[in-house]
Amino acid sequence: MAHPSRGPAARRLQADLAALAPEVVFDPEPDGPPSALRTARRAWSAVAPDATHHLVLQDDVVPCTGFAARIADAARARPDDGLAFFTEWGSRTAHMVRIAALTGASWARAVDEYVPAPALMLPASAARGFDEYARLKADRTTPDDVALDDYLRELGVGCYVSVPNLADHLEAPSLTGNDHMGARRCVCLPADGDPPADWTGPAVEALPMVPQFSWWEGLSCIRVRDGDRYRKEWTAPILAERGLTAAELRATCAAAVPDAVREIVSELLITQWWLTACALGMVAADLGLSADRIPAAARRPVAARALATMFPGGVRRFLPVGQFERAGELMVEPLITALCLGARYGGSRS
Repeated sequence: MAHPSRGPAARRLQADLAALAPEVVFDPEPDGPPSALRTARRAWSAVAPDATHHLVLQDDVVPCTGFAARIADAARARPDDGLAFFTEWGSRTAHMVRIAALTGASWARAVDEYVPAPALMLPASAARGFDEYARLKADRTTPDDVALDDYLRELGVGCYVSVPNLADHLEAPSLTGNDHMGARRCVCLPADGDPPADWTGPAVEALPMVPQFSWWEGLSCIRVRDGDRYRKEWTAPILAERGLTAAELRATCAAAVPDAVREIVSELLITQWWLTACALGMVAADLGLSADRIPAAARRPVAARALATMFPGGVRRFLPVGQFERAGELMVEPLITALCLGARYGGSRS
């Protein structure tokens, strides 16, 4: 799906994915108010009569090498689910992907209040119904990813994100007013030398708690499951309930974070990010990954790349690109320290 102003990019994407015989669907009202929904409705309606699945790519995604073969394998492994091959590195679901990578899972349940839509595949029957749903139940101003989330919830179709992601997001001016969000890159991509992904592997399902560093506020929170949604609670009190005190958090953060990071990142951001990293370790331990196993798990290729994007994905609105990338490199080892600390207060503790 594309806007005519991005026609050349869409055509290049079409050529790069010739094996999939993709069709470019353009915004039917390119001069109208910015809206991805009207284009999404057309794109999700363009299902081939004999298709089992339907893939929609937005014009600013960058698929990985071997994308067509990888998604075909994914569709065979999970034929009844919505499958997202991208989620942005600071989202709630991005932390689900990191937990999945740490624990060796192949998929992570999408848990934001929108579907990660830039590279999304649905069973053909679900894809065919979206246009009518949107016509009847979605306001014209509703973002397409929110409408898709509401639709899949109504259908009872789960959406799962691949671990690793299979597409990245091109840095280009937003057509729908999202430039204030900063860089929206993927959590991690496959790399040369990785073994083939086993898409039949397990999924990390919707968890009771999902830690998140809010890239908008620069604050740490934990999303606590409440029915089929999540409510927001602050991280420090939840860690304290598990026995991790503010004094221990301060001391370990002070010892682990290098001065080179403190020179460019505010103490507030560092402290709040540290809370999130510790909470992530706690949740990993709740899933059975003990503190003594975390260092080895964190250094496996996919997990290492997923963890390396956690710091820049959280602070991307607060630092210039070069600085958040450099700080991200410096914060990988402190992140492992924080994960181990949090894990000591998760799982079954004596």
